Amino acid sequence: MNAILSPKQPLVVLNTDDIDVSMKIRYVGSQPSATVEVSAAGDILLKHGAVGSEVADTTIQIGSTAGTIDVSDAAGNTFAEVVDHINGSANWEAYLVGSLRADNSNASTGSLLVRSATTIAPKTDLSLFKDTSKVLEIAVRVGKRTSVTGSEAVAAAEIYKIVSTNTFGSGTNLIKVYEINEVAKTETLVYSLAGGATTVENTKDFVINGKGSLAVSKVGNHLLVKMVGSAACTGSLMVVGATATGL
Repeated sequence: MNAILSPKQPLVVLNTDDIDVSMKIRYVGSQPSATVEVSAAGDILLKHGAVGSEVADTTIQIGSTAGTIDVSDAAGNTFAEVVDHINGSANWEAYLVGSLRADNSNASTGSLLVRSATTIAPKTDLSLFKDTSKVLEIAVRVGKRTSVTGSEAVAAAEIYKIVSTNTFGSGTNLIKVYEINEVAKTETLVYSLAGGATTVENTKDFVINGKGSLAVSKVGNHLLVKMVGSAACTGSLMVVGATATGL
């Protein structure tokens, strides 16, 4: 089974702080309403119930408080633990977008951006963003999601160009690409190279005479492009590529 890739196009452009999606979550339970909240520490509080009277969901608990995922707890300080716990509840589903399973969900002071209690309609995705001031990276997911938990069973992805500018001051700046298999829960680094100097736009173009690409995911997988700074990371990241669903 082969996926036919669409024409080369910018898939995502990240150029503003705090718009990098770390993960998405949805409510699939039987209650008419649900809320999601992220504290200043990065802890996630999930509630459900009657509209305006939602209560902590007791199927969710990492740490000492029902309905709460305490990301400073040893059982919840990686995104693998966070999404696996959420998906272990019959009431919720989650999948990672710009984070790896191995990434620290705590990052000392919390890596998710603060969010006040937000009501979401059942079976509707809600984005949880990275806090740019706490996370030393921004990332772009390249792939076509074909199920609510992120599986891309009949999809593939390809990357042609990465354009980045990182204001990191001093230290190192890296561009990394991972191939992600969400079913097998594997994350394989397929490319890593230094990006530009601080504040300098860097282009990695993998097309010569109309041919070539950096990476093509296996059907069923997707690619994740990360710009990583050792001391800070803020700026812009654009990925040009293609995604497709095969027949």
